[in-house]
Amino acid sequence: MPNIATVLKEEITRLARKEMRQHVDPLRAQVLAQRKAIAALKSEVDRLQRDVVKLAKGAPKSAPVKAGSTDSGKQSRYSGALLRKLRERLGLSRDAFAPLLGASSQALYNWEQTETRPRQEFLDKIALIRGLSKAQVHELLEQHSASKPRQKAVKTVVKKKAAQSKPVP
Repeated sequence: MPNIATVLKEEITRLARKEMRQHVDPLRAQVLAQRKAIAALKSEVDRLQRDVVKLAKGAPKSAPVKAGSTDSGKQSRYSGALLRKLRERLGLSRDAFAPLLGASSQALYNWEQTETRPRQEFLDKIALIRGLSKAQVHELLEQHSASKPRQKAVKTVVKKKAAQSKPVP
């Protein structure tokens, strides 16, 4: 006949195992689900890498794919001299050309002198303007000036009125 100590020890062991199972079984299920998710992600990464290799083989070697490229996927050339030639081809001063880009004439000067480089949003605008004709650009300028009162014209009127009101010595 078993003694009480052995029975008590077996009962404690049984209850401890039961308690541990209650805590461990949900964790096992969670680990299993995570392993399945990891395996699915690994297969997705492998598939995407294969697709990249296929696309790289089909792409021309002179135009490498860059991460973080523009939304249009088209890299535009930029140099200060090209910007100045574009402005001169359109027959515009820096003061007239700057509102088309939404920049200041000083920024335009710095870009042309290659002291600074325009941000991507301005490069996109320059690329768009590069595709326009001289007449289209002048139409845009007229629309822009019609929407905003011209500060230069206002200053000129103020100067003329000031000159008229001054007595001549």
